[in-house]
Formats: sequence, C-alpha cells, structure tokens
Amino acid sequence: MDINTEIRKMIRVLRVSTRPRKKEFELMAKVTLAGVIIIGAIGVIISAVFSFIDKV
Repeated sequence: MDINTEIRKMIRVLRVSTRPRKKEFELMAKVTLAGVIIIGAIGVIISAVFSFIDKV
C-alpha cells in the first residue's frame, strides 16, 4: 500500500477517463432525477402512513 503506487493508479484513471457526451450526461441526469423522485415519493408515503396511524 505505497502512496506513490496509489497516486500513479489515480493518474492513470484520470488519463483514460473522458468527459461524458451530451446524450450520456442527459441519461445520467434523468436516471438521477428519477431516483430522487422515487425516494421522495417513498418518504411522503411513509410519512402519510405514520400520520394516519398516529391519528387512529
């Protein structure tokens, strides 16, 4: 676990990596947005269920 080896690995990854194309970026943004919406909806549903249970 040499620091220099780890830094070389990181530099190699940065050299190989490229910026995403517009279509790839749009797809990643859509998937991320869908995930945020789904998690938010689950949170609202759980909150509503517990609110309903608390009233009963």
